[in-house]
Amino acid sequence: MKLQNMLRSVVIALASVSLAESAIAAPQDRPYSGSCSTVVTPLTPPGVFPQKLHIDYDCTLAHLGHATAVATQVVTPIDQSGVLVTAQITNSTTYTAANGDTLIASFTGTALLNVETGQVRFIGTETFAGGSGRFEDASGSADLDGSGSFFTNIAFFTAKGRIAY
Repeated sequence: MKLQNMLRSVVIALASVSLAESAIAAPQDRPYSGSCSTVVTPLTPPGVFPQKLHIDYDCTLAHLGHATAVATQVVTPIDQSGVLVTAQITNSTTYTAANGDTLIASFTGTALLNVETGQVRFIGTETFAGGSGRFEDASGSADLDGSGSFFTNIAFFTAKGRIAY
């Protein structure tokens, strides 16, 4: 009887540890927000479409702190009305937090470019898909809203959404 009680206690203890580890390992959903300044470097000549761009980010983001990022963006015009061009934009982005952890994201959105003033306005959704360190199993998404100039190659955007890691 004493042995049965001891075995039962061991089984319960092991089950409790297993459940606690599962709870700890489960990603926690959190609010995500922040902003980034960017510098754009065209990789294809002007007027060649789709346009491929390299983008360097300097950001302040929830859960990453002061972070940097690099992205490759593809800009594909889909419509034009006078001086306004509507384009589809897609990015592959790697964010790097101050401690070196990385967060991988993809972005799909729409841009409105004014070919006369050089002003660009863009919106879309960024989707998180893993990374390294605490972001190894990251998921979630954020809405991005930004503006910039293709004359100066400088832009700024804000992000607001949710991230689980």
